[in-house]
Amino acid sequence: MIQKLAIEEANRANKVKILRDLNTKPLLENIPNLEDKLEQALRAEASFCDLNYGFLSGTGDCAEVKAFEAGLRARIPSELKNKEERDAWLTKQRKDDDELYGLIQAQKSTSFLHDGCKTDIEMAKKKLDNTLAVIRIKTAQIEFLTQR
Repeated sequence: MIQKLAIEEANRANKVKILRDLNTKPLLENIPNLEDKLEQALRAEASFCDLNYGFLSGTGDCAEVKAFEAGLRARIPSELKNKEERDAWLTKQRKDDDELYGLIQAQKSTSFLHDGCKTDIEMAKKKLDNTLAVIRIKTAQIEFLTQR
């Protein structure tokens, strides 16, 4: 009986050592930090989009460029009669008109910065998901070790 108790105590001590070696506490303590980083990235993107809504577009030109081009349409030279000539003139203005060119560059820059916000969000999600996956693995290991 004493020998059986000694073996059980040795097994329990071995399991406690293994559990300590799993070092799950830092992972658990880091979750709120990772959640905060994800929240900050989401809020930063929302703020960025709010401040730059006129320069964001899914595909094609943003609202600012479209609005400026609409104003240019009223200034198409009268000698340009057919649609192809008028469209060609408008296309040429994208480089020749400094203000329109500046708006297009601002759109490109805004798109690039918005992609950076999305990348920050995706990386924060990945780090949180990876940490949670490691915790799930360690939880399974702990369950295995504590089975009778």
